[in-house]
Amino acid sequence: MAARVGINRDDVVASAVDLLAESGPAAISLAAVAGRLGIRTQSLYAHVDGADGLRRAIAVHGLGRLRDQVTAAALGVSGPPAIESIVRVHLAFATASPDLYDLSIHPPTEDPELAAAVAAAGEPLTSVLASCGVSDDDAIHWTRLLLASVGGYARLRSTGRFTLPVDDGATGERLVAMLVAALPVATPAVGTPS
Repeated sequence: MAARVGINRDDVVASAVDLLAESGPAAISLAAVAGRLGIRTQSLYAHVDGADGLRRAIAVHGLGRLRDQVTAAALGVSGPPAIESIVRVHLAFATASPDLYDLSIHPPTEDPELAAAVAAAGEPLTSVLASCGVSDDDAIHWTRLLLASVGGYARLRSTGRFTLPVDDGATGERLVAMLVAALPVATPAVGTPS
């Protein structure tokens, strides 16, 4: 059956992303998205390849948003300040949309579109780390620390697990400082030209 006129893949993904933000990943189903769009579930197959295809499309969307934000943050800055900007974008993205962040973070894949989205979202960070002289292995370890720390912070915050009477925003600032301090780069001494 052909898709209803006026509904396209972007509409399907936007509806799924809205549903994810409102109700979490367990709510994502073909039937729920079709219901939001006022179409039959079978009609979604003209736009996505089943439930896995829907989740993949959500991931590609999230990676595109993250790519745009990370790229903008890295423009015009270099070295550790660029890294700090990128960390702040990851933290802001993950805290604003923790479920989308979780669904967007993917290991390398054989799927060409998803692989391209992962590479594009990671490219600004990879480039800045390389320009700082960070080895490939250290860059992988540091990126894992970034993803684990930011993802964990966002998940704890979104589920209300920061219950002690200390500002969790200050904890986020400390997380940024910790990650930047953990960069395996040689920094010039104060007063030394860089």
